Amino acid sequence: MSEDSSLVDQNTQDSTPGNTRSTKPRGIQSILIGFHILDRLAESPTPLGLKHLAEASNMPASKLRFYLVSFLELGLVTQEAPSGRYSLGPTALRLGLAALEKFDIINLARSEMRQLADQLGFSVFLAVWGTHGPTIIDRVDGRNRTVLEIRVGTALPLQTSAMGRAYAAFLPKAVISPLLRTERRQGLVVDDFPMQGTAQGEEIRATRLSVSSGRLLAGFTAIASPVLDRAGTPVAMLSVVGQVGPLKDTHEDTPAHALLELTKRLSLQLGWSEKER
Repeated sequence: MSEDSSLVDQNTQDSTPGNTRSTKPRGIQSILIGFHILDRLAESPTPLGLKHLAEASNMPASKLRFYLVSFLELGLVTQEAPSGRYSLGPTALRLGLAALEKFDIINLARSEMRQLADQLGFSVFLAVWGTHGPTIIDRVDGRNRTVLEIRVGTALPLQTSAMGRAYAAFLPKAVISPLLRTERRQGLVVDDFPMQGTAQGEEIRATRLSVSSGRLLAGFTAIASPVLDRAGTPVAMLSVVGQVGPLKDTHEDTPAHALLELTKRLSLQLGWSEKER
């Protein structure tokens, strides 16, 4: 029987007294290898031939074939005709969709906000994109002074809020243009507005951080970072807000690092990949 033709869980630990040498059960190792192969298919923007998939998986094609036969039977992988190239199959899609249906990013973000507020000592806000732009749906106050002007339900401006500027950098121009025109008709015009394609917008996309100091509220500064899905679209936005001075708002300071770490962790759970940013 081929080394990889069976996923039977065989524990090869030597039970000789005093012998601590052991290996992982073969079944577990096979699952890890199999997931590695599926992960390479998920990362590829196009279907892969056997040779290229073997190279990406860092394994011999002869060994890879055993896994692909099983994956084809399970529907985890599909093979194109006549090219013979492989891509993820309907079972993989069904599992992914089922996981997403059970994954509530908003509630998960809310559960993390208290820890971030306690760590930094400043107010933490959660927003989603609504009819009138970034809309606050939750807030947790830290031990420092509360920002009373920003309440749950508040719709923030695009041009002067850290959240609005972050959304503008990530969302298509067609989405933000109507709100931007409304703001400008009302007399709010900012020269360095970070739309996609601008230097400011590209910086926000690259760092996944947006800072707005004194623009929205005099004496207050804000740092915002998006929670991104697999396509790199912001599904939610988190922001830390505090007084100018006490809240250090440069990208090198602790608040920005802590906020970015949280949004990165949440984004990864949605399928976002840092390599694709």
